[in-house]
Parts: sequence; C-alpha cells; structure tokens
Amino acid sequence: MKADGGKLSVLLVGASSLLGRAVLAASRDGISITGVSHTAFDDIDCDAYDVVINMAYDPRYMREVYDQDLDFDRKVARAVVRGRAHFMMMSTRRVYGAAARKPIPEDAPLRPADPYGRNKARTEAEVQALLGGRCTILRLANVFGFEPGRHTFLGVALDNLRRHGRISLDANPFVEKDFIPLPDCAAAILAMIPRKAAGTYNIGYGTATATGRIAMWLIEGFGRGELMASSAEERDGFLLDITRFTALTGLPERQMSIRDHCVQIGERLRNA
Repeated sequence: MKADGGKLSVLLVGASSLLGRAVLAASRDGISITGVSHTAFDDIDCDAYDVVINMAYDPRYMREVYDQDLDFDRKVARAVVRGRAHFMMMSTRRVYGAAARKPIPEDAPLRPADPYGRNKARTEAEVQALLGGRCTILRLANVFGFEPGRHTFLGVALDNLRRHGRISLDANPFVEKDFIPLPDCAAAILAMIPRKAAGTYNIGYGTATATGRIAMWLIEGFGRGELMASSAEERDGFLLDITRFTALTGLPERQMSIRDHCVQIGERLRNA
C-alpha cells in the first residue's frame, strides 16, 4: 500500500529512541514515515504499511540472557509475517565479536562475546526464519550523537566531561573503531528503505577513528577538560565492510566530518 501521493508508507516503532528521532527528523523524498512508541504497537495494523522498522528495545535485552519476552524485534516480525509488509531490523556489530578480519564482511563468522551480541545473533536467525526474503537486517557500527545519560561510549564520556572535567578511557586511546555520526546513520537507513533488500547489510562510516581522537574533539568543543587513559591494552578495535551497502545505495552525501560532529557535540554540552 502506498501512502497519499504515491509515497512509500513506513511504520517506525520506537519513535522516541535516539535513532528513531534522527530518522524522523531527516529529510526524505518519496517516503512517508509514521512513528509510534512500542506501547502503541499492539494497536497497529502492520499490513497498512509497505515497510515496518523496529527501533524499540527493552534495556534488559542488552545485558541479560536471551528471553523472548524481551525480544521486541521478534514480536514485531511475528506481527509482520501475517501480512505482506517488509521488515527492517536494527542489529549490531557486536554479533561479530572480536573478528579476525578488518574490515569485517557480513559473511564473517559470528562470535558474539557479550549478552547483547548473543541476543541479537539469535534474534537475527529467528527473524530470518520467520520472514525469509521479506526482511532486511542492518548491523550498525558505533552510532553516536548528543547522548549524555546513555550507557554508551559517548554518553559516559559526555557525563564525565560535564561532571568531572575529564574523559577517562579504560583502554588504549589509539584503538580505532568504526564510529558513524547519528545523521549519517539515519541517512543510510533511509537509503535502504525503498530497496526492501533481503539479507544482511553492515552500516558504518567506511573508516575507523581512534577513541582518543573522539575524546579530544569533544573536549575541544567543550572548551576545557583532559583525557586520561588507565590502560595501554588494545582491544575491541573494528571496522565494518560496507561494500554491499555502497553497491546498493551509493554512499550518502556527508555534510560534516566526524571531527566537526564531535566538536559540535562538545559545544552543545557546554551550552546545555
């Protein structure tokens, strides 16, 4: 079913999530998106939409042993299977664990090392079994934005910078990770929606950035502060191979560099 004006009709579950808000705020052509909270989902007819995207999650799913009652992706997929809509699931690079190859391709062995990675790997398998070619699974790199208060690398860094005037790292600051700014991730997701492509796709920035650089750029924008590293251990560096994504969509135009995003976030923290 097409929305009014011939636009692709999309339901986004988890409208208040960090990524959900970014997708809803992004410019888009030919796509009409209805955002709802997870609490309103039971009253929704998924068959009224061309594509259903889930960005809602239970925080316990990220840290506890798998429980299907906490698996909102599975719940949404089971609702979608009854109709004809295409389902888009947000997964994570953590399903790869400490991958041997860099960049990491989608067909790399899955060796998740934490509950979140293990839970997402299981959910991916269940969603694919339910929907087959009617689902797209996006494995996201480290998405970052202005997120004080969240239990993420950037959220903790911003809280510590504001409260204590420092960012403390428990690993080598030269370790490089695939960080993708929130607006770029939202643009990538929007580029994938009309394709309704079956299978799994990595979504990353295409390059890796040292965590210490991210921290120093935040401090630069904040106007003061120091970086402290309590360990020289090199761990958890990664870069996703986004060849499949770019072959399908092309790389969306980027308005700002990672450095500029970080400086802007630091400035926003200072003025908050």
